[in-house]
Amino acid sequence: MRIRKMTRGLETMSEYPSKIKTRKYFIAAILLFIVQMLLGLVMSVNFLARDSSTNLPLTFDILKALHLNLMVLWLLLGFIGGLYYLLPVETGRDIKHPRLIDMQFWFLLLIGIGIIISEIFFTGRNWWLVEGREYLEAGRVWDLLLTAGLLSVVYNVIATILESKNKLSSPILVLAAGAIGSILMYVPGEIWFDSIVAAEYFRWWVVHYWVEASFELIAAGVIALILLAMTQVRREIIEKYLAIEVALILLTGIIGQGHHYYWIGTPGVWIFLGGLFSALQPVPLFLMVWSAYKDLKENKKPILNKVVLYMIIGATIGNFVGAGLWGFLHTLPQINFFTHGTQITSSHAHFATPGTYLLLVIGIAYLAIPEISGKLNFSQYRGKIGFWLLVIGFLNMIIALMIAGVIQVYQQRVEGLGFMSVQNTLLPYFGWRLIGGLIAFAGGLLIAYDLILISTIKVKVERNNINKEI
Repeated sequence: MRIRKMTRGLETMSEYPSKIKTRKYFIAAILLFIVQMLLGLVMSVNFLARDSSTNLPLTFDILKALHLNLMVLWLLLGFIGGLYYLLPVETGRDIKHPRLIDMQFWFLLLIGIGIIISEIFFTGRNWWLVEGREYLEAGRVWDLLLTAGLLSVVYNVIATILESKNKLSSPILVLAAGAIGSILMYVPGEIWFDSIVAAEYFRWWVVHYWVEASFELIAAGVIALILLAMTQVRREIIEKYLAIEVALILLTGIIGQGHHYYWIGTPGVWIFLGGLFSALQPVPLFLMVWSAYKDLKENKKPILNKVVLYMIIGATIGNFVGAGLWGFLHTLPQINFFTHGTQITSSHAHFATPGTYLLLVIGIAYLAIPEISGKLNFSQYRGKIGFWLLVIGFLNMIIALMIAGVIQVYQQRVEGLGFMSVQNTLLPYFGWRLIGGLIAFAGGLLIAYDLILISTIKVKVERNNINKEI
């Protein structure tokens, strides 16, 4: 049985050799995530010993910018690797321009390195290298290069889809829409406005629509394809929930943008619309995965790669609870009036993004790397332990930040205590967050080690090698 499954994986590599090129995307993504977590741990220590930042070569604002921009970089690499890995089987043909896969990887990685170097050495000195707006710190030159790199990815994806040997499926169309949207929604951030209201308005087009529209479309398409690849759930069930998910992403993702507009002088109607539509879009994605899981349990279909199943279920729950319910509760205008800019926002951020996109990228990596490396029967205990360490670590961080945020809201916004007095009260919870971060960091290290270990054996795609394996 194992030999047959390994042979099937080798045959897939022989038919679609470009899939092998995606290995570096996943390895780079998980290593960049480790660096991002290291920066997060340094900032956590800063919260506990605030004068320690004077002894560091980088100030807190630069550390925060690096922390956030590294997340964007590994997310892009993980999603692009997932696109190129899943696309060939679904379209029935190899990627149209396989050489572009390598070129795009190094190009995007060099852009990421350029952004990091610029933020370390040129913050506040050169507008073209560091623009300085929160979440959009990358300078204009890096914006233009990143747009060009993403355009080349979209070109390669669309060129492959247009020559598809199979009927175009809903997941592929959703993936293509997400890829196109990732460019369209990045462009507004490159337009300069003299008005701070207009600048903030379009800044959130990038920050919000990337995460809650383009990335959500990519995530929905990827999860649908993984469920179809791993289970025998009927395609029409998956595609039914996918269609509802896309409709809600486009509706709630766009209208729900209003929960960012409370404080920048936009019309009051956004207070109602933004609060109403902020939490609906994860619901069909949750139902899609739940239907697949229920079908697996009822029909007792074996899942050999349980690590991927762990990650996909975890990402779905993280999306539903962390991004949806938790985001909805604290972005209601009546609540956000008090919670805006507090540790409650940080709690939501550390729930929604790792709980959704991190687990999804790791899940794709655990699906792709064993097949690419010809190790479909790999030992899964390290991946499972790493998953639970990540979950336990991030849950500790989320709970600590949530409690800290509630205390902060009461003392700072209700009692009117000074900011630093409140921060001193929160020190035990910042210590708790640091402990959670260390646990999650251990999980990330274990997963990175495991994926690198699995990827060390390179698969040979020649047909005669497959015959020898048989």
